[in-house]
Amino acid sequence: MKNSAIRERRQKVSNLIIKGKTETEIASILCVHRNTIVRDVSFLKKQSHNWLDGLAKNGFIYEYKLSLDKIRDHERELQKLFENSEEIGQKTQILKALDDNSKLYLELLGETPTVHAYKRAIGKYQDQKNVQTA
Repeated sequence: MKNSAIRERRQKVSNLIIKGKTETEIASILCVHRNTIVRDVSFLKKQSHNWLDGLAKNGFIYEYKLSLDKIRDHERELQKLFENSEEIGQKTQILKALDDNSKLYLELLGETPTVHAYKRAIGKYQDQKNVQTA
């Protein structure tokens, strides 16, 4: 079988797994032997583990957390400035900066479903590794 046909089948397998289909159901849908699907699923798991390991090694999640922490630090500094300010004009500017800071934080949080998915997947991967070593 050509590599492109295998890649195409594995993509279909991946999509069907996401939809909650079992290996037996996928084999039936794709008209292939269940062992073929078992091998495809194994390959996909290994591929995703390598990808997640790369994300963890490259610090994506760590960098994301640092960004959120910096925004929170900025908010605390702005709060201190606001509390120590007596000028109405300056307080108004600080409130605007606080609003902008909050919007930035919320925008970054809006991207978290993917980060949470990465964390869950990494957690599952680590759990599997722990089970395998036990």
